[in-house]
Amino acid sequence: MTKFPWRSLLYAAVLGYILLDLKVFNGPLKQSFTERQNEAIAAAKENRWVAIVNREPITSDQLDLAVSRHLYQRGKGYSEIPDKNLTMIRRAALQSLINDTLVRHYADGENYFAPEDEIDSFVEEWETQFASESDLEKRSQLQSLPAEERRRALARIWSRKRWLEQRIEPGVNVTDEEVRQWFEANRETGVGFVEPEKLRARQIFISTVEADDEEHKQLIHDIHHQITEQGKPFEEIAKEMSEDPRTAANGGDLNWFAKDRVPEKFAKPVFELKKGQVSKPFKTEIGWHIVELTDLQPEKPVEFEQVADEIRFHLETERSAETIKQLMKKLRTVANIQLFPEHI
Repeated sequence: MTKFPWRSLLYAAVLGYILLDLKVFNGPLKQSFTERQNEAIAAAKENRWVAIVNREPITSDQLDLAVSRHLYQRGKGYSEIPDKNLTMIRRAALQSLINDTLVRHYADGENYFAPEDEIDSFVEEWETQFASESDLEKRSQLQSLPAEERRRALARIWSRKRWLEQRIEPGVNVTDEEVRQWFEANRETGVGFVEPEKLRARQIFISTVEADDEEHKQLIHDIHHQITEQGKPFEEIAKEMSEDPRTAANGGDLNWFAKDRVPEKFAKPVFELKKGQVSKPFKTEIGWHIVELTDLQPEKPVEFEQVADEIRFHLETERSAETIKQLMKKLRTVANIQLFPEHI
């Protein structure tokens, strides 16, 4: 005998009641929902909340602090930012606060805590970035982290970060084959796949920062005469006469460098030299130079092994951003978020 589908009918009846209550009639469910919504709006107006996330308010003070941190990290102050730009910064900071709140709700809801050794390392790294204890305390106050709360707060911050990383990890992993495929697909562009011409050279340097006179000019020309006319070894004179503290002890050795790694006024005469040639004395903003070109390496294609780690990092960064974006989209879909633009 076929059983009557009581369970299905019951579910359908309950669902129908809810839909009618919310969509058609002004029933008790809708009234209750409306009352809570009105209470939230009234509280937001009274307390100048900028948003409510799953019934947790985000206050104007929290947003102000987030914006202050954003500007502080970039060495800026409120007075330096045009009003239009400041509004955009506040809106972006609010979205970050909403995301942080959602991550906190889920991570804390699962009672997730990172391993103690990871937390210890994170706290130590955070605290040792400051030159003194007073600097640490000053920054803690700016971040609203009193000393007695600092470790607990930093532990929560790290744990939420690790929770998020674990959630996105499956979508971020990059295989060796994918790294190779990206290399083969992009190497023909030439951008980043060609190692530029490099030189190795020695220099003798006479500073003109404190004094720029005929005496310094005569000195550098006398040194050049000793090398080119009298045959004195460049390396020995560099050790005796050069005023470059980084290279003098090594006979003026500058090691390998590409053209874009040195000032233009230095690069122009040096990159015109042939191997073994000694330049004429030339002057830059900081002093006089004589350069001997000791070796050169022509431009050449970059080998896969040289850039594989960079490509992997690039792909992982791209995927991390996209995976986090998709995760936050899902979290936002099931969250109850109310915004109050008039308070932003």
